[in-house]
Amino acid sequence: MLLDNKTPSEDNEPYKVVDFLEKHTKTGALDLVTGFFSVNALALMKNNINKAQTYRLILGNLLQEISDENRIIDLLNGDAGIEKTLSLSISAKQAIEFLKQDKVLVKNIQRNFCHAKTYIYSDKEDSINHYHIIGSSNLTDAGLGIKESSNIELNSATTGNNADFKELKKKVIFIVGLL
Repeated sequence: MLLDNKTPSEDNEPYKVVDFLEKHTKTGALDLVTGFFSVNALALMKNNINKAQTYRLILGNLLQEISDENRIIDLLNGDAGIEKTLSLSISAKQAIEFLKQDKVLVKNIQRNFCHAKTYIYSDKEDSINHYHIIGSSNLTDAGLGIKESSNIELNSATTGNNADFKELKKKVIFIVGLL
């Protein structure tokens, strides 16, 4: 199944990454590798995709340095209104609550740039419920499809315990072991 965050499917199947995650994530383990993330996406994980027993997140860009000049430009171009500020504050608190859970393990790739975007779910009950998503969607508002974006996302989502799932699972376990 292809997930592009823009094109509704004819059979009412998920077409946004967020909808696929919400529909298919149950009480198993979710491994996620992404180069970028947003506070809103982490808050969404806490509020809507928090059923899994364990989460292992491999994240890049935790310590992004932004020059003061860029920060000023962002403030001038962005919406620095009270509603946006309060919304971010609420989302930030929810993101921190998600990350502080005992069931959440976070590793940061500091030595290298993390360009991967992979979501791998292992179901505890039945391997038919395993899934993996691989493609262009980071753990961001645009990547998950929780806000409109000019980004063009394309992801392949597959359920079951096929050879690709097994190979991706091995790779993620290897990467987690390296960090």
